[in-house]
Amino acid sequence: MKNSNVLAVDISKASLAYAKRKTSELNVNNIVYLQADNLDLLLLNKKFYIIKSSGVLHHMGDPLQGWRVLVDWLKAEGLLKIGLYSELARQKISDLRALIKELKVDNTSIGMKKFRNELLLSDGRSYKFITEAYDFYSMSSLRDLLFHVQGLHFTILRIIECLNRLGLRFCRFEDSVIVSSFKS
Repeated sequence: MKNSNVLAVDISKASLAYAKRKTSELNVNNIVYLQADNLDLLLLNKKFYIIKSSGVLHHMGDPLQGWRVLVDWLKAEGLLKIGLYSELARQKISDLRALIKELKVDNTSIGMKKFRNELLLSDGRSYKFITEAYDFYSMSSLRDLLFHVQGLHFTILRIIECLNRLGLRFCRFEDSVIVSSFKS
């Protein structure tokens, strides 16, 4: 979006530093970076045409509260793009998270690495899906994938309920592969 101004907000200084470094490498100069929790931005007093939130709401204790903040930032004619965890798509992840809890796997780097190695060495075909996931091989991604303390999953009915409570209209699912899979 060359002719636009972008505000990038993240709670993680490390993520923002990485984003800033990558955009500098690409000579992108229209982005302002802000380190904050979106719940703390109620006083921002700005409105946006497009808001994209991915990897945030499903990690909040009250996702609807976070969603409300985003709606408050949105211009009346604006577009809000939200990324949420799907209950159906993440069923196997939920099963692994339950196993982690049952086995009392330590969520330190050592505990996570040990658990990851056990999955890699297991002969069970039920774990093959996770060992093929990109997120499985980075510690920060693995923590988010399997060890995050808060990881809510949404059904279509729950999304509809949230949209109704927020006075929003659903436009479409974004990913054509996901849409095609859902239709079949």
